[in-house]
Amino acid sequence: MSLRQPSTTGAVTVFEADGPAKSSEAVQPPKLPQQSGTVPSLPEIAPQPAAPVLFLPGWGFSGQVLELAENPRPWAALAAPLDPATARPEILAFLAEHHLDTIQLIGWSMGAFLAFDFACAFPEKITSLTLLGMRASWPPAKIAALRLALATEPAAFLRDFYRKSLLGYKKEFRRFVSGQQEELLKSLDRQALDRGLDYLGYWRLPAQGPQCPVFCWHGRRDLIAPVAERIMIPGACATIIEHGGHALFLEQELAPGA
Repeated sequence: MSLRQPSTTGAVTVFEADGPAKSSEAVQPPKLPQQSGTVPSLPEIAPQPAAPVLFLPGWGFSGQVLELAENPRPWAALAAPLDPATARPEILAFLAEHHLDTIQLIGWSMGAFLAFDFACAFPEKITSLTLLGMRASWPPAKIAALRLALATEPAAFLRDFYRKSLLGYKKEFRRFVSGQQEELLKSLDRQALDRGLDYLGYWRLPAQGPQCPVFCWHGRRDLIAPVAERIMIPGACATIIEHGGHALFLEQELAPGA
């Protein structure tokens, strides 16, 4: 992906993908024949409301993680932790239940991979795609280590994984531990977690990407998806939050479709 020189504003660095090369010679518009009489004014067009936002959480998390923010976002989320085997039907069911033709998708961590795949499979249903903390790929050795730790001491491993995922967000992490962690651990499906690791291990960026605008956000302090290993999607706008960790949905700078 060819990137222009980044522009930095405060603690946010924005990279814009290069478009087609522009000619340095100005192109003159064709001259139109003059017509007598007055030119009719164009009717005012009312701005179209933005499509609703659906948030897809990361591996081992549920949509309830959005409630950790001091000012929770007005986003919809699937209640149960995501399973790659059922994610697409669940998103389609959400659209049908709420009578929605289109949505904006925001995916975090594994949810970003699932959001990307859904946008490719159903381009007519997605108006914008925002990907948070998405790696280019998960190396086989890393997946094997995660699988071994999950099999050996699942509860201890997941508690440490949650801590790393929310590192840098102390208040939100305390809320998670006191209000969500233990119930979440009880509800997790071990086979779904294994399928999630399989999915992440096999995923590769396809040649044909989504047709909608794509926005990638990364945290400079992310331990789960380091900036050096971030996904690079041709044509996407990439933003790095300098103080951000992995849980970028907690950042006030974040805006869907931007």
